[in-house]
Amino acid sequence: MWQRPFIEFADDNSFVDHAYWKELLKPLKGKGLKWFAETDISVADDDELLDLMRETGCAQVLIGLESPTESGLHGLELRADWKFRKFPHYKEAIRTIQSHGITVNGCFVIGLDGHDARIFDQVFAFVKEAELYEVQITLMTPFPGTPLYARLDLEKRLLEPRNWKKCTLFDVNFKPASMSVQELHDGFIRLGINLYNEDFTNWRRSRFVRAVRDLRHSKEVRA
Repeated sequence: MWQRPFIEFADDNSFVDHAYWKELLKPLKGKGLKWFAETDISVADDDELLDLMRETGCAQVLIGLESPTESGLHGLELRADWKFRKFPHYKEAIRTIQSHGITVNGCFVIGLDGHDARIFDQVFAFVKEAELYEVQITLMTPFPGTPLYARLDLEKRLLEPRNWKKCTLFDVNFKPASMSVQELHDGFIRLGINLYNEDFTNWRRSRFVRAVRDLRHSKEVRA
């Protein structure tokens, strides 16, 4: 439909099988495409894959970081606690991916049980230190039918049970563990203003451009 299409590979975690994706992407070389995918930080461990992603037009990857602190991640996943174990490598992975010319959209869930009123400043500090090109923030949301909903219902922490109108990812519908409902509501709005204001957005963009320029310069020097 479009002369220059932008494609999304719709998978919650696209690059679980690196070998598969290397074969999938090779035919896309020279097609002039731009594409986007969701992944986890393990993609940063494979320079060959990152180079191939960039060569075939990968513009951005979305990564569910969830929390800028270990306390928010511990126990978040029901089985492996994988993100908790990988947390020490978060910032390094982001820098590696972006140095290959691929922007990272880092996603955070605010209001996890390990979060207190410091979380808003912690998210902002993490985004700045990691020099994230893009950032997404949402509120922890207990969707009916999920283990999270069942747990919060058992703990009598749901504000309006089974109110689907509160399932927007931007409405508070539970009692936080370590702050008040109002603190979570107000802090979330304040964090959004700080993250998305024009000055900070332009700063994040400029840092990415500089990282790509430095990478190209180092490659030219080695050549």
